[in-house]
This record gives sequence, structure tokens and C-alpha cells, in this order.
Amino acid sequence: MLRFRNLHKGETCLLVGNGPSLNDTPIIGKYSSIGSNTIMKGYKPTYYVAVDERVMREYGDAADNLGVPIFVPQPDLDAWQGVYRFWHRPVPLWPSDFEDGIDYECVMHAQMQLAYYMGFTRMLCIGMDHTLASTQHFWGADEGMRGSPNALKMAEGYKELREGMGVEMLNLSPYTELDDYYIPRDDWKNW
Repeated sequence: MLRFRNLHKGETCLLVGNGPSLNDTPIIGKYSSIGSNTIMKGYKPTYYVAVDERVMREYGDAADNLGVPIFVPQPDLDAWQGVYRFWHRPVPLWPSDFEDGIDYECVMHAQMQLAYYMGFTRMLCIGMDHTLASTQHFWGADEGMRGSPNALKMAEGYKELREGMGVEMLNLSPYTELDDYYIPRDDWKNW
């Protein structure tokens, strides 16, 4: 992991979600990006993060085929081989040290903490629709999704990380339902 510490110091990155608005934010490729979950169904990020067993089981081979560095938590996904590992520990969301272990409510929290560890000082979120009552993604409906996660805990975590890390973080997702109290909004066309 040490080779990634501050590798992108002072740069801007894209934190790429899987929401439907990803289809209407065509700036992927303009910046280094950190994608997750089913992103390989239409996009190739610079880096890939997964935190749940279903993703490993159903999409692990496709993620491996992306040919990009993959980051997964240990001990949660120890069965996934050929990846970079970070500790998933019950620590405060912030402050935390990526090398000593992090906690998260969702994969985007892990993406944010990885981006901070890599030295990015501006994080632009795309495909972060936060339409948790829906199974819709940029590629269609995910019928295998479990029940909706705790949206308030996720949103509060975004705000806690944004403020704690002291980085500029903007949500460029045009159809987002995430209140800009948690992550301020901007138009992707400005970037």
C-alpha cells in the first residue's frame, strides 16, 4: 500500500458511483478515477474498490480483467487474490489512518478514504445518485440487490469525511437525491 501514499498529491480525482446519472456525466477519463462494484459494465476506472462479498463473488473476475489496481478490505475479502488490501476495523470513520485500518458504511466511504490516502485534494463525485429506494444503475436494474442501506448514515459519513479530510468534494451527479448539505453540488460541465 505504501507505493500509493500521496501518489497523486494535490491532484483532482473522480469518485465514480454506479447511479444512472453516470450516463450523463461524460468526464470519466479526464481525471484519475476510483470506481467500484459493477463499474466494469461500462467504464474502466484508474483504480477499483470493493467492500462486499457479493461483489467479489459475482464480479470479481470482471474486476480482475480491468487490469487496474484493486483495493479490498481484510479480513472481509481475504479470498480475493492478487489485490491490494486495507484493514477494515471498527474505528471512528474520521480521523482514521488508511494504513492502520478504516471503517465505512458503504463503498463510497472507502473510495473517499483511499483517495485521501493517495493525496487527492479535490474529489469530484459522479454517478452518486443516492436513489436508494431504486435498484437502477447506469447499466440497468440490479435485481440481486439486498434491502436499502442506511441512507442517513451514509450521507452523514460523506460529510464527516469531507470536513475531516479538509478536501474539496463536489457531487457532479445531475439526478442526485443527496442533499448538498452532505456534499455540495456542481455541474459536471464546469469540469
